[in-house]
Amino acid sequence: MSVSKLILKKIKIYKYEAFTSADFLELGSYKSISKALESLEDDKIIARAMRGVYYPYKVNKFFGFVEPPNINAVAEAIARQYNYNFVPSKNYALNIIGISNQVPSTYTFISSGPYKSYKVGMAKIDFKHGTSKEVNGLRYKNLLAIQAIKALGINNINSEVKSRIDNFLDEDDKIELRNNNIKITARIYNVLINIIGNKNNV
Repeated sequence: MSVSKLILKKIKIYKYEAFTSADFLELGSYKSISKALESLEDDKIIARAMRGVYYPYKVNKFFGFVEPPNINAVAEAIARQYNYNFVPSKNYALNIIGISNQVPSTYTFISSGPYKSYKVGMAKIDFKHGTSKEVNGLRYKNLLAIQAIKALGINNINSEVKSRIDNFLDEDDKIELRNNNIKITARIYNVLINIIGNKNNV
């Protein structure tokens, strides 16, 4: 099987919405992977989001333009490439959870890596170095919920926000929160427990 076909097989298996050559290095040399990605781009099977980052090529069936990349997936691909953890920062977390409909022009992420910015079309990705507890130790959705609470402020968590966060979190997320309060500041932990209920409520 050719390197190109192996790449496409892995994209399908892992459901990658964005990827770099680093995602496929077990399939061949760096040079062969890069060449295969360039070939797939030429054949309009994948598209380039930015230098070194690609995503599946898809034409909008109504308007005929090439669909833009998923910015969160591009950030995830970059994070995988450099092997660091990340979580969407405050206002972007609000958008993902569904608390805010405002689409940011700059997508900010807290990461275990260095401060760095990337341009993706008209959008901008900013990675800001954060503390270990901001990007580690809890499930991804729980980290997002914490960022959302920080964005709004503890005194601005109304019933609608509580409902959004409660519906966003999976049951496994809630179980983790109930058992991991020492990893969260007391004030934020109390807000989350108020939202999801404590052990006596389940």
